[in-house]
Amino acid sequence: MSPVPTVSLPDRVQYKKHRRPHVVLLAAVSTFLLAACDDGGSADPSPVDEHEGEAPVVEGGVSEVHLDSTALALSGVVVALPESVGAGGLPVTGNITYDQNRVSHIGPKTQGRVVELTVEVGSRVDRGQVLAHLESPEVGATRAELHEAEALLEIAQENYEREGRLEAQGISSRRELLDAEAELRRVQARLASAQERLRVLGADVHDEGGHFDVPSPFDGVVVERHAGRGEVVGPTDQLFTVADLSRLWIELDIYERNLNRVERDQPVTVTTTAWPDRVFPGRIVYIADIVDSQRRTVRARVELENTDGALKPGMFATALIEMADGARVIALPRDAVQTVDEQQIVWVLGEEAGEFIVRPVTLGPELPGGLVEILSGLAADEPVVVVGAFTLKSELAKGDFGGHGH
Repeated sequence: MSPVPTVSLPDRVQYKKHRRPHVVLLAAVSTFLLAACDDGGSADPSPVDEHEGEAPVVEGGVSEVHLDSTALALSGVVVALPESVGAGGLPVTGNITYDQNRVSHIGPKTQGRVVELTVEVGSRVDRGQVLAHLESPEVGATRAELHEAEALLEIAQENYEREGRLEAQGISSRRELLDAEAELRRVQARLASAQERLRVLGADVHDEGGHFDVPSPFDGVVVERHAGRGEVVGPTDQLFTVADLSRLWIELDIYERNLNRVERDQPVTVTTTAWPDRVFPGRIVYIADIVDSQRRTVRARVELENTDGALKPGMFATALIEMADGARVIALPRDAVQTVDEQQIVWVLGEEAGEFIVRPVTLGPELPGGLVEILSGLAADEPVVVVGAFTLKSELAKGDFGGHGH
């Protein structure tokens, strides 16, 4: 076993091995602390001064406790340096949803009556496949204009050709030929206008009457159907939802405090309750530019391949965002962190013998081995109470700390 590293602590405290490396067993050194208390000796100032001036809001305004040597010996309090562990990954939660580039809410482009529905929910459809047949008065009127323009075009074409022959023989004037040409152009424009209006309405120019079809825009699955036969529907109505489920999104909620650890193209592994033994790989493709003011989270999006259809939109999922190789964080046992006045706090050594000071911290995710990441509030080389934190919290609440309460 490697030797315990030297740390800068007051002379009254000596390090001993206890469960984890670098742990201070304070109960074993109560004799030294008693001597310090009886002599009124002062300890060397703490080497960590980055938190000076902090005024944590804790019970009754108290931010520290003092234990005499007897209370300290009975407390079982253990002090250690924070652990340095591999960052591993950032666990987050999210919801699986459609790839918004591969889902379409389909409705008619004009008002009409549903004549026939050709698909059910769950039907697999190809691009251009007809989902429903409808009839529309507007389509019927436009198609009638089309047929009229086609008939007039035939007449105008024949008249123009006849005037051209007569003009060549000197029987008809040039003006009459130009008038025939202008009429031909007007009929051609009328025909083109009717054809374009039918195209905009989603109707085939070769159909008859007011009939038109509603087709699928791409290959996919009918996941919703809202239409009924005989129902009158319009452009604001959604008849079907068709989705390509071969690729999905998972939208992750990243807490504001973790934003500095997340970036685009980071690998992500996703797991679900439905498939606990499967891991679905993906990468972050988008991070939102705004923070949800209520939840204090930022939305991140991951694309997932779903060729076998195992994942379903609406599923709840957990994801592990992989950190860069070699990244390390500081961590403490979960019990070392206590909650006081809605603050997450730990206990660090004070300058006097038996003195422990409240230190507010910001927590990161839970880590393997019962640890929790400390994002801010504690230095990597700063001794902290890892066993007995709840005892100190109880003493804080009493307001009488072995006769040395503040």
